[in-house]
Amino acid sequence: MNRHVTKIAAILSLSVSFTMIGQTADAKTTFTPLKKGMNNSRVLEVEKMLDALKFDYKLKVDKIYNVDTVNNVKKFQKKYKLKQTGVVNLATYNKLKQVYNASKKPATKPETKPNNPTKPSDQATTATLKLGSTGERVKDLQKMLAALGYKVTATGTYDDSTRFAVMLFQSRNKQTLTGEADSKTYSEISKQFKNIKPGTTTPTTPPSQNNGSSQNPGTGQNPSAQVPLPSELTADEKEMVQLVNQERVSKGLTPYQVDMQLTKVARVKAQEMVDKGYFSHTSPTYGSPFQMMESFGINYMAAAENIAQNQTVSGAHQMFMNSSGHKANIMSSSYDYVGIAVVNGGPYGKTFVQMFLKK
Repeated sequence: MNRHVTKIAAILSLSVSFTMIGQTADAKTTFTPLKKGMNNSRVLEVEKMLDALKFDYKLKVDKIYNVDTVNNVKKFQKKYKLKQTGVVNLATYNKLKQVYNASKKPATKPETKPNNPTKPSDQATTATLKLGSTGERVKDLQKMLAALGYKVTATGTYDDSTRFAVMLFQSRNKQTLTGEADSKTYSEISKQFKNIKPGTTTPTTPPSQNNGSSQNPGTGQNPSAQVPLPSELTADEKEMVQLVNQERVSKGLTPYQVDMQLTKVARVKAQEMVDKGYFSHTSPTYGSPFQMMESFGINYMAAAENIAQNQTVSGAHQMFMNSSGHKANIMSSSYDYVGIAVVNGGPYGKTFVQMFLKK
């Protein structure tokens, strides 16, 4: 009887999970090389990038892959030491995307401010601070976050730990989760920093990246959202676990516990998608997500998988939450454990795999 019930649960889980784990809107299951004679939206995208990068030898941005497109592609491949075929394969496309995205980033202009200010001034910030920004304003931001209890070191460089702290601050203050300190976020951090009374203790430290079980009164966040975060997780993986559990607790759901064995399986899947250039729930090596879990010795009563490719953790999270199928997995009461992998690589910058389990 018990064996029969378990089998039904597993079969139902497989059916329900496949319904829930549809691919993200901008994801591609395969990459078809672009060559002369083609006419589609990806050709248009490549032509726009080449045009923006001034590879404009008789180039027409018209969605038609003609001889002029070929010549421009060859010029790009020559400049970046790729094989000069005139065909846009996955390697050429990824490099073109990387160079194009880099060309759009504005150069950060450090601002001078008095050294070691006791309190930041009320002067409104005009430039958004983001990953890679440097200067005294970044250092001031880091000092304020540290005083408010966030684990940040005032180095003057906007690193991953700063982005993670800003995102936690935004979440607790009901701001859009960007991980970037625009004028609104910077001003609110400054305001809360100035409200710290001399001689009083600073607010309790937010959930540690190594152990998120500490209490954090005064943040407006349910303490039950704070679960232990294994130290083996990367900063990106910790960030995504926090975002997922904040969504669950906001709706009265129990936060997911992190299963490191499941996380390792998710990492293998994510890395394989990057290395082999595919985007699918079905691995050419391990089969379906459920077959893959079983091959790694993971037992379950129910399971599901979300996958995405995006430039940032917050961007991937928003994609998941804007998709009914992916959101259903994140917010499901059917699962107790999660394994999340974030791997650098893929046509959109980062590859994400979320695996969910009920043991």
